[in-house]
Amino acid sequence: MDSIKRECYARVQAVVCARDIFCRAPGCCNLATAAHHLYKRDRMATAFNPRYVIGLCNDCHSWAHAEPDEFREWVISWMGADEYEYGHQLSLTVARHVDFEGIREQLRVELGKYKKT
Repeated sequence: MDSIKRECYARVQAVVCARDIFCRAPGCCNLATAAHHLYKRDRMATAFNPRYVIGLCNDCHSWAHAEPDEFREWVISWMGADEYEYGHQLSLTVARHVDFEGIREQLRVELGKYKKT
């Protein structure tokens, strides 16, 4: 993986954990230490969009991977079926050109919104 792509993944992780602070899983109040992508990242259309990434603690992140159907049902009830379907359809779009420099800058600005001064 290219270093700038890795950096973009690291930045989206930082943005989501800073934004969510606490785990978003139902009934959990641990700190968000992992950012879980709601859709596959292989086509790149939603890979770096914090809107489609959720902050979870390590235990709940394991739950999301161990019980994907249960997790997906919870996400749909949490975000709404229409929003979930919109994100899902967007995630199926193949991004033919990814501007990693632009993404890195957008995520830097986004992270600045959540950092304490």
